[in-house]
Amino acid sequence: MRPSLKLLILSSLLTVTLYGCERKPDNSLEQQTEVATASPEKSEPVLQAELEPVALTLPKCDDQQCPEIKIQRLKSNYPELDQTIDRFIVSYVANLVQGFDLDGSTPKSSEKTEDEAQNTPIGSMAEQQTKAADGRVTQTDGQLKNAELQGDIDKFIQLADEVKSLGSNAKLNIYIKPDVLNPQGPVATVVMNANNYIGGAHGSSTQQYINFELATQSILNLDQIIQTGQRKAFNDLAYQAFQDWIVQTQPDMDVKTYRVGCEFTLSQNFFLSSNGLILQYGEYEIGPYAIGLPRLVIPYEQLKDILKPQYLPVVTTPTQDETTPQTTKTSK
Repeated sequence: MRPSLKLLILSSLLTVTLYGCERKPDNSLEQQTEVATASPEKSEPVLQAELEPVALTLPKCDDQQCPEIKIQRLKSNYPELDQTIDRFIVSYVANLVQGFDLDGSTPKSSEKTEDEAQNTPIGSMAEQQTKAADGRVTQTDGQLKNAELQGDIDKFIQLADEVKSLGSNAKLNIYIKPDVLNPQGPVATVVMNANNYIGGAHGSSTQQYINFELATQSILNLDQIIQTGQRKAFNDLAYQAFQDWIVQTQPDMDVKTYRVGCEFTLSQNFFLSSNGLILQYGEYEIGPYAIGLPRLVIPYEQLKDILKPQYLPVVTTPTQDETTPQTTKTSK
């Protein structure tokens, strides 16, 4: 073989060898950069809350007839919701004592206009408490965050003293506690459980639902979740639920006879539960005291074209495997 031909073959082999061993470009760094710079998904808003006792000044009392006062408020990441709960507490206690004529029970510092009372948040309980010289339990900073509430609590304590002075063994009490039913959207719900005893044959209880739309940070009322033009249809469903409830709870009584003593009224107190929309009623609203706190349930199936879509539960469409019946082979 001629030298020039050998040189040409050797050059070709060397070129193939070099290109055959060359590494391909590494795109992993670019991919990692793309992953690192990708925008994170926005998480759904969630209500984060804890309970705390309301700061109150109470008299020292050691006997068994001392009135019991246990009031808790909510401390959450949504101040608007907390203030709504605070206003409920102030209003509940004020309504409880307003019918009693107790002279001198309200200190001058608690005299406020109605607007001021509605917008005064209840303060949280101080971490430490001290006893004043007169034996009253007070906050360490010596300042009550809500004089309106304290004034009505003073009335309640005076009422308890008067009941005791009459020789009664009745033990008066007030209990208020918020409970978070569902903390995430679109609507978070807090139920205010409250009960009291101010003498008489029995005490009184109430459940008030507070529906808080997390996206808009606002309290929802019934009209806001119903589609335009569908209020009458909703009222008709509620009335039908009322009649069904009578049949279930009073099987021995005719519906017409029952309605003579307890007329139907549409409650504005509602809750979007997992089983349907609940209309909550108070004592004596649509039934006698013995029934307790009645509630009417309207299934979501009946509300598809009545409630706004965002307030209806998300229904997952079953897959083909879930809808197709499975056949089982049997041996012959």
